[in-house]
Amino acid sequence: MNFRTAVLPPLIYVAATLQPLIEQYILPGSHIMSDGWAACANIDVIWHGIYLHSVIVHQRNFVDPYDPDVHTECVENMWMRAKRKLRRQFSMSCELFPSYLHEFMYRNKCRKHDMFQVFLQTVAENYALNPNLVC
Repeated sequence: MNFRTAVLPPLIYVAATLQPLIEQYILPGSHIMSDGWAACANIDVIWHGIYLHSVIVHQRNFVDPYDPDVHTECVENMWMRAKRKLRRQFSMSCELFPSYLHEFMYRNKCRKHDMFQVFLQTVAENYALNPNLVC
């Protein structure tokens, strides 16, 4: 399984604000697993069902008893690591909090690779070389 994550600042999300974020960050056809939160109730009907949605209610199970691949353990583990890392920082700015989450996601993505090489590859993929640029 290939897991890709997008960590968003913990705001008060309701279905009306969550749906645009899902459409922006999650590819159509993705399998979204949630924990029964009310804002996630209609994920499977966004754009007439372009997402597969499975719900795990932690009061009943942590893993779907009929499908062991359906769980929220990866997300829970990632949030635990993000919170642990952010708590270790000496000071934190509310204004910079989204950038702290972006850094965590980047470091999480690169943790098994040479971070500098991944950085160079990311720059090359996202910024076109301008041959007319004279230094």
